[in-house]
Amino acid sequence: MDYASVIILLGYAAWGAVVGAVVGFTAIGIGLLGTPGLIVLFGMDPVLAVGTMTVGGFVMMLSGSWQHYRAGNVVLPIALLFSATAMPLSYLTARHARAINSVVPLRTVMGVVILLSVTLLFYRYVVMRPRPRELEVRPWKLWLSPILGAALGVLIGSTSISGSILIIACILVLKLPSPNAVGITSAVATVSLLVASLAHMRHGNIAWSALTGLLPGVFAGAAIGAHFASRVPRQVLRIAILIILLAAGAMLILG
Repeated sequence: MDYASVIILLGYAAWGAVVGAVVGFTAIGIGLLGTPGLIVLFGMDPVLAVGTMTVGGFVMMLSGSWQHYRAGNVVLPIALLFSATAMPLSYLTARHARAINSVVPLRTVMGVVILLSVTLLFYRYVVMRPRPRELEVRPWKLWLSPILGAALGVLIGSTSISGSILIIACILVLKLPSPNAVGITSAVATVSLLVASLAHMRHGNIAWSALTGLLPGVFAGAAIGAHFASRVPRQVLRIAILIILLAAGAMLILG
C-alpha cells in the first residue's frame, strides 16, 4: 500500500470518527451526516456513498437495536408492520439505485431529504416539548405503520438515511413515547439496512476500502461521544450539527 492510499484510508477513519462522535453525542443518524460527507469531502460517487454508509449504518445499529429490544422499547406489532413494507422497498430501491440516480440524481434527493430532516429536527429539538406519554397500541396506529414503513424503506434504499425522520414520525404521527419511538426505529432500521446492504453488495455499490477506514473510526468516535455526552451542552451541540447539515444539504443540491 502506497503513502497516498494510507493517507486516504486515514482520512476515511478521521471522517468516521467525526461521524461516530456526533452519533454518540446526539444520536443523529450515521447516514444523515456520513453519506453527504463522502460525497462532498471525498468526491465519492453518490451511489457508492449510499451503499457504503448503508453497510456502516447496519453495523452501527446492531447493538443499539438489541439493547432497545432487551429494554422492552420495541413494540413488536408496530415494528413488524413497519418492517413488512420497509424491508422489501429498501431492497428494491437499493437494487435499482443506479437507475434511480440516472433519472433523479441522488445528490439532489439526499439534499432535499437532509433539508427536510433539518426542519423536522429543529422542530423536535427547539420547538417541540413532548410530554411524557403512556404507550397505547390502537388500531389506527397499526394501519398507519406499513405506510410509514414504506416511506422509510424507500428512504433507506436510496439514501442510507434511516432513523432521524422515523423517530419524529413515530412521536408526531403515531404519538408514541420517545423510548418506544427510538426502539422501534432502531429495530426497523437495522433489518431494513441489512437487506439494503445485501442489494448494494450484489450490485457492487460498496467502496470496501473506504468502509475499512470508516468503521474503526465510527466505533472509536461513538465511544468517545457517548463518554463525553453528559459533559457537553446537548442543545448547543444539536444546533451546531443542524447548521452543518443545512450547509451539507445546500451543497448537495447546488453543487
